Amino acid sequence: MQDLAQAFTTHEHMRATDRVLSLKPIEGKATISSTGLIDRRLFTGENKLHAVQNNETTLWTFKYEKGQLPPVLQNSSFTSFKSLLKFATDYFIRRNIEIKEIID
Repeated sequence: MQDLAQAFTTHEHMRATDRVLSLKPIEGKATISSTGLIDRRLFTGENKLHAVQNNETTLWTFKYEKGQLPPVLQNSSFTSFKSLLKFATDYFIRRNIEIKEIID
């Protein structure tokens, strides 16, 4: 397992263009979603959030294995994995969710 602080320093060594961001609710807090689009299966492993790099454009985007992303994630693209990870961290922390590991 890799914690998020470690991920910021080691993500340069990752090679995969499809990485899974494993999420978990912050202990003692209820998850928050103004649109109702936080998929509870993300916490059980039944669904996964992927960070995927497009081979042609080299831009990073988000993708669920099942279902539709919230619009803010759906319409976002990033020039680096580091910027995608920062955005995801900020987005989920506002919803009482943390990224517990990154699977390369």
